[in-house]
Amino acid sequence: MEELIKDKTKYFSQVEVAFFKMWWNEQNNTMKDNVKQLILNEQLEFLSGGWCMNDEATTYYEDIIDQMTLGHKFLLENFNYIPTIGWQIDTFGHSNTQALFSNMMGFNAWFFGRIDQEDRLKREKNKELEFVIHPDQENSIFTHVNYYGYYSSPRGFDFDISNPKRNYVSIQNVEQKSEGLDQYFKEQYQSYRGKIQAHTLGMDFEWSNASRYFEQMDLVINWINNNTEKYNMIIEYGTPKQYIQALNQQNISYPFQEEDFFPYSDQPYEYWSGFFTSRPAFKGYVKRIGRYFQQVKRFYSLLKMNNIQSIFDETAIQDLSEALGTAQHHDAITGTAKQYVNDDYIKLIHQAHLKMENQISSFLNHLSNTSAITHAQCYFNESDSCDSLFDPLSQNKTVIVTIIDTKINNNGQKDYLKMLIPTNLNIKIVDELENSIYGEIICINQRCTLYLSRKVNNEKLVHYIRIMVDFENDSRIIKLDPKVINMQKDTKIFDKFQLHYKVYLSKQSSLSSGAYIFRPNGDASDYGDYLQALEFSGQIIKQIYFEKTTLKVWMTRFENQDIFSIDTFLDSIDISDQFGKEIILQIQTDISNDGIFYTDSNGFKFQKRRINHRDSWNIKMKEQIAGNYFPVNGAIMIMNSDGNSACAVLNDRAQGGTSLAQGVIELMLQRRLVRDDNKGLFEVLDEQEIHKGQKVGIRQMISHTIIFYNHQQQPNLLREYQYKQDLQPLLYFSTQPFIQYSALLDLFQGFLIKQSDTNLSKLYIEPWLQKDQYLVRVHNMKEEGIQKLNFPQGLSFLETTLTGNQDLKMWKLNRLKWSDSYPKKQTYQYKDDEVGPMMIRTWIVTI
Repeated sequence: MEELIKDKTKYFSQVEVAFFKMWWNEQNNTMKDNVKQLILNEQLEFLSGGWCMNDEATTYYEDIIDQMTLGHKFLLENFNYIPTIGWQIDTFGHSNTQALFSNMMGFNAWFFGRIDQEDRLKREKNKELEFVIHPDQENSIFTHVNYYGYYSSPRGFDFDISNPKRNYVSIQNVEQKSEGLDQYFKEQYQSYRGKIQAHTLGMDFEWSNASRYFEQMDLVINWINNNTEKYNMIIEYGTPKQYIQALNQQNISYPFQEEDFFPYSDQPYEYWSGFFTSRPAFKGYVKRIGRYFQQVKRFYSLLKMNNIQSIFDETAIQDLSEALGTAQHHDAITGTAKQYVNDDYIKLIHQAHLKMENQISSFLNHLSNTSAITHAQCYFNESDSCDSLFDPLSQNKTVIVTIIDTKINNNGQKDYLKMLIPTNLNIKIVDELENSIYGEIICINQRCTLYLSRKVNNEKLVHYIRIMVDFENDSRIIKLDPKVINMQKDTKIFDKFQLHYKVYLSKQSSLSSGAYIFRPNGDASDYGDYLQALEFSGQIIKQIYFEKTTLKVWMTRFENQDIFSIDTFLDSIDISDQFGKEIILQIQTDISNDGIFYTDSNGFKFQKRRINHRDSWNIKMKEQIAGNYFPVNGAIMIMNSDGNSACAVLNDRAQGGTSLAQGVIELMLQRRLVRDDNKGLFEVLDEQEIHKGQKVGIRQMISHTIIFYNHQQQPNLLREYQYKQDLQPLLYFSTQPFIQYSALLDLFQGFLIKQSDTNLSKLYIEPWLQKDQYLVRVHNMKEEGIQKLNFPQGLSFLETTLTGNQDLKMWKLNRLKWSDSYPKKQTYQYKDDEVGPMMIRTWIVTI
């Protein structure tokens, strides 16, 4: 700041709002005024402007939007500032969803650092380090790949006092240093099409003494600028925004790109596809709380619209937003932070989640006109029970299960609730109209799970059922008896698929699997030995349970559909033999997919994958397994060539996935390693927990949904189950004999027009800048089919860019245009009251 204030020719670019806000809150008014002036001078520029620089492989699309919105909201509130440049220079590969969202957020360009080393060499040679990405037919964004690596200074020009190898400039060596920089830029010029070049100054943990840095650089810059006849160049400080604006005026035609940039490889044998799965417990936690947060924001906003504000703690939603925003960082959700740092991420989310839970409990008490009643959620891992349910029932008390369900226009559809219940206790369950509910119980090893079928009713957001001990013997809850069956590795489950759990051993060389890298030592082998298998058959569910020496599996089929729920409890991974291990799940089907499969991009649109292939260059695949692993955040799918036979697997957290063999879907579940991969963590990925007084490898329950379907005839079926998984009802348990919730007026009732087929549109609502403003989004999750809208009377709608920080029409009018060779096709122009397939629209709504 001191240097920028002192000299108007100096510039600085700040990316992550999380750090900036911490610093900003410590400043006095004089410094704050100076900062505002620097922003007006365009000396201080915000790039991306999200809460963090989010990862692109392991983040879910809603969480990316949220963390970017959080940062943009701060910049809008404090400086009326709108970022125009995306900055993703340290993420380990790049997704098409990030490209899509960068355009939808109003960016004129975005910057990369890391792309595959083979891809980089080809682009340098062909002057293709700048290009236009087209993630779909409607959206595109100009892309700049930083020269020679990531975001560091030119070689020999890192003058930060923390750099032990710094080579200071003096009068004696300034000419020599200038010629070195001159040569560097002339090399760089060979790889770009523009007449101007841009290069970063700095590196991780740098700019600790800006005065000394600028002083050194000034000597070189002044020497070159005073000798233009010799060097034929002018060098000045600037910002990415200035560079992009100047470049845009040169009217250059650029190549185009459609595929994404996964997996990333910085060396021929080193594919960064291990972090797609690293720290699965943390990945699962972030995914679950992130989906919870979408529903909580909607509930919170509805209460605010009903003027129920006396019990609001405004910091609860902000704290959870910031904690989840921090978790999206490219060294957080990735699993590439040190253990104590990762523990802190978990602590931040946990504390914010508890605060929000207390708020929800207060809201429910207010709506039911009760007080001092605790409404608690339960999360069921393999060994967990639910005190809020077990304890009252064992004392013959009634438990109310409050159901918060934010789905829309799904009235009458079947939904299934699942919860653990005490053993050896007969229970009865009734709905709000005192109708007895049918359910089935499966007990295995003294662990009893209750499955209920319920009809969805979206007329209101809050519902309840009552669970009580059955004294009158008129319960409709049936306990299913087990049948012992024989399970082998080639057993075809439900006559549909084989399920295999296998293990990759890590290479024991210096190039081994680590938090980032996946480098197996050959093919996977069977993991564990079969111990027992049981089968249960009821009206609602059919379930097969089996145990191996290393894990337990519950496979459930609901009402004879070709939809299967797979719950896997992975026990501690044994590494006493000093081999790192990576556990995988394989679903083997009869589908002929011929090396082609599809993985989602951040839970959003599907990307076509082909084994040992990249569209952009002729890949020389040095690692046949790791090089064919791709990130899976929502689903992975295979199908035959005509699309009439498909299998998709939905996961409950980010994982690496592939299809290496005909008809086989493979997902990596867990990793426990014995070596570091020397990519910057400097710590072995070996997560542990205390179990029965002993330190063991962390154990985890992981869930998948397998869907067999005709993709041609049912293009939206997979999205239907993703929709249901994302919007699983929130269940709150409380001890009281009766309850009655007062109705809430929903101003957005009927906004999404109910259509004849299944609704798959999500409605997001959150409080915005003014007291009577809300940020509203609609995401049409269908692959095919338009969502029609009916804008409610009396509400003012202004359509904005994705993060709500600018008028969409104004941005489209003023955005920079780029020339490229992309074959533009005629696309349907959606009307103001339509949301197209897999599209998101955003408004600021004033009430």
